[in-house]
Amino acid sequence: MFRLPSISVKPAKRIALAAILFTQSFSIASAEAELTQSAEMASQTRWVVNTINARHYLRESMESLNGTEIVEAYVESFDYSRMYFLRSEMDDFIFRFGGAMEDFLKKGNLYAAFEIYQSYRDTAEARTAWVYDRLKQDFDFTVDETFSPDRREAEWPSTKAEADNLWERRLKYELLNEMMSLASEAKDEDAPQLEPDETPTEGGEAVSIKVEDDLVYVEADDAKKTSISSLKPKNPDIFDEDAKDEFDPTKIQRLLNDTEFAAQILDEARGKIHRRYERNLGYTLDRESAEVQEAFINAMTQLFDPHSTFLSADTLESFNSSVQNSFVGIGALLQDDDGYCTIKELIPGGPAEESRLLNPEDQILGVAQGKDGEFEDVVDMQLRYIVRKIKGEKNTIVRLLIRPGDAADPSVRKDISILRDEVKLTANLASGKLISVPANHNKTIPVGVIELPSFYGNIGAGNTLTTTTDDVRELIKKLRAAGAEGLILDLRMNGGGLLSEAVRLAGLFIPIGPVVQVRDKDGRTDVLSDREMGVEWEGPLIVLTSRFSASASEIVAGALQDHDRALIVGNSSTHGKGTVQEVYHMNNRPAFSWFKTSPADPNTRPVASKITIKQFYLPQGSSTQVRGVPSDIALPSVNEFLPIGEDDLPHALVWDEVKPVKWMNDWTKLNIASPEDPKLVAALRAGTQERLEALEEFQFLKQQIEWRRQRFEEKKISVNLATRIDKKIREQSYVEQLNDTYEELSKDDYVIEEFKLKIAEEQDEISRKNLSTPIDQAVEKAESIVAEITGKATETAEAPVEEAGDKEDEPAFDIYLRESARIMADWIQLITQAPVTETTKIGAL
Repeated sequence: MFRLPSISVKPAKRIALAAILFTQSFSIASAEAELTQSAEMASQTRWVVNTINARHYLRESMESLNGTEIVEAYVESFDYSRMYFLRSEMDDFIFRFGGAMEDFLKKGNLYAAFEIYQSYRDTAEARTAWVYDRLKQDFDFTVDETFSPDRREAEWPSTKAEADNLWERRLKYELLNEMMSLASEAKDEDAPQLEPDETPTEGGEAVSIKVEDDLVYVEADDAKKTSISSLKPKNPDIFDEDAKDEFDPTKIQRLLNDTEFAAQILDEARGKIHRRYERNLGYTLDRESAEVQEAFINAMTQLFDPHSTFLSADTLESFNSSVQNSFVGIGALLQDDDGYCTIKELIPGGPAEESRLLNPEDQILGVAQGKDGEFEDVVDMQLRYIVRKIKGEKNTIVRLLIRPGDAADPSVRKDISILRDEVKLTANLASGKLISVPANHNKTIPVGVIELPSFYGNIGAGNTLTTTTDDVRELIKKLRAAGAEGLILDLRMNGGGLLSEAVRLAGLFIPIGPVVQVRDKDGRTDVLSDREMGVEWEGPLIVLTSRFSASASEIVAGALQDHDRALIVGNSSTHGKGTVQEVYHMNNRPAFSWFKTSPADPNTRPVASKITIKQFYLPQGSSTQVRGVPSDIALPSVNEFLPIGEDDLPHALVWDEVKPVKWMNDWTKLNIASPEDPKLVAALRAGTQERLEALEEFQFLKQQIEWRRQRFEEKKISVNLATRIDKKIREQSYVEQLNDTYEELSKDDYVIEEFKLKIAEEQDEISRKNLSTPIDQAVEKAESIVAEITGKATETAEAPVEEAGDKEDEPAFDIYLRESARIMADWIQLITQAPVTETTKIGAL
């Protein structure tokens, strides 16, 4: 029997807690954050309960909620794998707190939340100690056992023995993953070459850069609720990221054939797993009272519906930045590498890039405020806490203690100062491209594409970078000037945004008329219409959608479909979120004073609640809730079997309908293109069907979908080393075949010209100037600005000179966009009386 030996692993010393938080309700005690309820937190909790009772669309109240469900939902917010607590412990929580949950929340009492979370801390500490001890012992990887990583539907273990067995298999699963990864990375006959253990970005300025699913007024947070945000690829459905990695099967086979090598790899894997659990425990112990409060309140609000939430101060700040596409900070994207806050990239045109004092891969070890502030150790600190320290008021100084990423000596430190300024997130704005689609007689048909990641704009206070409608109008003008004969609006990865912008955007394509109907909790229905005469684009229009197209995206797609103005292409239907949320801010107006039991702390950061208050319906009366917007031409997709729709979310509202709105647009008389002719749609659908059967790229797509379906449906993973290695070799061989096919198909992609907004071009120009400026001049400028404000010079960072370059990444080979462009080319040829292009020829050229 092949048994890997026990190898001693010295526990890595956990670096001391990075910062002591100076608030009245928080302190560091016994190496963990003390859970203390402040008067302000009690007021906030009472306010949320009152607001959702009074405002929610379903007219339900706390009395209708099940206390048991609140307890279980709250526990699942941290014990999401259902492995830390036993069933008996869950029953005890329910017995103690379930019946009194309504009373706790109405009074703003967080005792139950803190008691349960403290129990989780204690259990996590005990289980982590068990893991440390178990890692020192032997592991038998010859036993035919399995582990199910996805335990969302599983039950909590009944006994400690059952829990230990579950954790035993989890550890073996994690160790095997690390062992095969380390063996694959090891050089021939050498010891494994380790890289820092990367953990997913949790926040930092990355939170502000990433357009969140939670958006103002109408939004979709499907990925968050179903815990599958990783299934949202940049280029949906068509390429497996694993296929990019080179794979040598002989390396992982050494785990079976070379005992010394296997022992060495196991030792390294043990160290990585030990460090991971150490870090996770640190996060568990460091969690602030406000975070616990947020999770507890949301366990209640999301029993009303999945989109009603309480927004803590941190969440609200990120929320606002994502819609306005700007924030004040240094302009750096952060990630956690084995407990070290590491610069992933610099935002073009931001203060960090302009200063030339920071570079990707630099590690931030400490943060200080102003010229005289003391450094706080941020190693092992969660990114959301670090970014709170790095962000601040405009024209203020933040000092960073960094370890340069290119330093040969790891003991090198640099103390740098950066002036905070507004950072513009132009990467989150609309963008355009022109695709030249081959047609008959060696001609091409130019098709414009506008990719829209969200519906952004002004949400009240604060600066707004720009608005969706203005940006799309600008891109339409650029694409028309470039010769575009048809237009594709790409909403595949658009999770929603501002309702007002959805209505305005639809108005760019229709002369006048209803866009969406909105019904409130009292049954009153309002019609939101485009009232501006004139159309920005009169030509053929396709809206490209997916199961990730949600909320405001569905309003636009559904309205243009109801108007017979656009052809919908994509997944069988969109996400299916047909509810409207409004953000209510808790403030100091007299109306809210009765929630407070003591004067408000002037330093208290604002909080809010986002509550479902309405449901929307398309002009013809159907709600998009659950059902979404169906495609006129559906393309095969992996999304069809993934749990990413509204109907996969617990407590989702049901579908219904209202009376249709009467209106009429005579598209022929208006000389505006329309897919209202059934014969036209039938011809376009037939062309797609012929290509689906004939083109190699669709055969590849079908193979890719089947591959992903099998992986998704495989719930149990073997923890037998030989079985896993055999499976890995077989799978990787197939993945490499897919990768080779993808690379070959990519060689014959269409000619694509990129178009950017003026504001994005200006930002790129600033970035080019920053990078082309000699580093000594850039650093001198940054230091002079800091010195002028603080009277203190910054230590010069010895960063390498980078040459400015215009080379951008090649566009991905996007099968769905290609087919949409071919459909558009067919449409253009049909309405111009030209002979219909042979569908197979269009696809093959």
